[in-house]
Order: sequence, then C-alpha cells, then structure tokens
Amino acid sequence: MEQQYRPIGLDTVVVRDSSLPATGVDDDLVILNIATGRYIGLDHIGREIWERIATPTTVSGLCDTLARRYRAGADQIAEDVTAFLHELADQSLIRIAA
Repeated sequence: MEQQYRPIGLDTVVVRDSSLPATGVDDDLVILNIATGRYIGLDHIGREIWERIATPTTVSGLCDTLARRYRAGADQIAEDVTAFLHELADQSLIRIAA
C-alpha cells in the first residue's frame, strides 16, 4: 500500500489508526500492521507518542507536552518527533489531517 507523501510540520494534525492491534510488552508497544502483516516495535517514548495521538493532535501540542515531560529542548524534540511521525505515516500507521 503506497502512502501519499505529505510533509509533517508543527501545525499538522495527526491521529493513529485505531483499528491496528497493539499490545504492551513491559514499557514498549508492539503494533501489527494489518496491511503488511509486519509487527512494529515502539520503545517507551514511541509508545507514549502512540498513546497521545489516540485522538487528533497537533504536532506542536505533542512536542510541547514531550518537551515539558522530558525537560528537553523544543527544537530537538520537534526534529525527533516529526521524523518519527514520518516513519509512522510511511507505514500507514497514522493519518495526517489536511
């Protein structure tokens, strides 16, 4: 399944595909991509992001929350989170609102 590329910026609204089966393994999360039959493993931060995008969320809001929680620089958080969200989008695990 080919995903149409849409850039993800701070104003982008993202939401996870809630139809995908996922289960926790310790602090991590394993998601089954039904379209490909592949499992995707997320570490504890990836899992936290996955849980926070259960409802439509702006990337800026997500980054602000994570920057406060982890006491990290906003620029670094934004760079890391947008890269991670692009990976999820490339695997059709999230939807990007226009």
